[in-house]
Amino acid sequence: MGRGISLPRLRLGGVVARGAVYGAGAAVCSTVTALVLPDRDARGDVLEAVAFLGLVAGAVSLLTGLFFWACCAGEVLRWRDLFRTTGPSEVIAVLAPCLVRVGVLLLVPVPVAAVLGRFAG
Repeated sequence: MGRGISLPRLRLGGVVARGAVYGAGAAVCSTVTALVLPDRDARGDVLEAVAFLGLVAGAVSLLTGLFFWACCAGEVLRWRDLFRTTGPSEVIAVLAPCLVRVGVLLLVPVPVAAVLGRFAG
């Protein structure tokens, strides 16, 4: 990897844990949204859309991020290292944890939205 890269390197468990915490916040936001909407049909539609789009986009992001993580062989970088990269492989090393975190963030609210959608619809 290039010179000037910040240490320590990111670990997969820490990235997933932070994404899960962000996802829990998103689940709270979708729950509040479900409680605020006055129309019962609109409530169910919003929750079904959150569940479906979260599942699809989260799975794609998570799988892509895990693939990039595997390609980097554990040499994953932080966002602050983006402007210190010297090649395309290092840019992938910056993108891998971002995609993993976003994938987990999108997957955590899916069960909450699915359960609330069953009760709202």
